[in-house]
This record gives sequence, structure tokens and C-alpha cells, in this order.
Amino acid sequence: MSAQSRKGAETRDKKTQILDAATKLLRKRGLQAFSFDAIAGEAGLSRQLVRYYYSTLDDLMVDLCEHLMLVYQEILTTGIVKVGQVGRLEFFLDFFFGAADGHALPDNLEVYDVFFAYAVGSEPLKDRLRELYKTLRHVITHELAVAHPHLNAKAREELSFLFVSMMHAHWSFVATLGYSSDHNRITRQAFDTLIASYVGEERAGSATVQVVPRDG
Repeated sequence: MSAQSRKGAETRDKKTQILDAATKLLRKRGLQAFSFDAIAGEAGLSRQLVRYYYSTLDDLMVDLCEHLMLVYQEILTTGIVKVGQVGRLEFFLDFFFGAADGHALPDNLEVYDVFFAYAVGSEPLKDRLRELYKTLRHVITHELAVAHPHLNAKAREELSFLFVSMMHAHWSFVATLGYSSDHNRITRQAFDTLIASYVGEERAGSATVQVVPRDG
């Protein structure tokens, strides 16, 4: 391995160590504890070393968002390969509502509440979250089209937006507020009911609303 390759591997390892420590810190103590000193203490590293890899907390938070999303993608990819083309929508919904047997959500949902709180004052994180949730909406829109090809584009767009909204609210209730995990099945069934209401009724007369950021 070349010196450059070794340096790259060391950087990835140190960043992973820092991001894992930040995840643990935010889960245990929340945003009020988020600082370079606290992260360094949790990681067992010096504050100077943490600042070497992340010059600002904004940079660290955006990288943490990416880091956690890769964990979700890995679980999703494994599950998608297992279920194949048939039942992919059901798997997506089961997974994100915490009801996928054998494919549990990572134990870090509280951190997503922190992301949204932090994003109020951080344009870089706000932009990244917008892109991530936009991508997720597109995935759900596509899977709805495959599973229910007679649904029109407007209905799929509405359902995908409601899915993302309901998913985040569900995570907040079950993880941050400590509601029973029994709500995983309740919320999952509620979304099936919502899809059924779209499948079973004519929606041609409802108003069209484009989903865009307020400043977009």
C-alpha cells in the first residue's frame, strides 16, 4: 500500500471514529452537548485532532448525516436483494416504519431529530437534508408506480410526501419521546390504509400542490 493510500485509510478510520463518537454523544445527551470538546472526549481523541479533520461543527454534522445514511443504504440494499422485484414497496415501508423482520432500523433515530434542530441555523445541513429526503421521495414515488401503475403522478407525489412526513414524525415519537415500538405496526398499517384510499377513489378534482422549499 502506498503512503497516500495509507494516509487515506487513516483519515477514513479517524473520521469514522469521530462520527461514531458524535452519534453516541447526540443519542445520549442531545444537541445541547454537541461541541468539539465533548466529541473529542467521547472519541478518546484530542480536540486538536478532531478540529484537524473537521474545521467547523457544520462540516462535522453534514458528514455525520452522510455517514448515517450509508448505514441505512447498506441495510436497504441487503433487504432489496433478498425480496427481489416483488414486494419492494412493502419492504421499503416496513423498513422505514421499523416493521421489517430481520432488517431492523439502526439504533440512532434520535440523531435525526438533532439534525432537524441543528438545520434551523445551518444552511449546509438544511440543503443536505432536503436532498436526502427528496431522493427518498423519488424512490417511494417510483416504487408506488411499480406496485400501483394505475395511480397517477399527482397521487404518487402526494403519497411520497406524506410518507416522508409520517416517517420522520413516527421516528420522533418512538425514539425521542419513547413511545412503545408497538407503534411501528400501527403506523405501518396506517400508511397501507392511506395508500388504499388513493387506490380506491377518484382524485381528479383535487388541487395540485408542488412540493418545494419555501425559498425555492
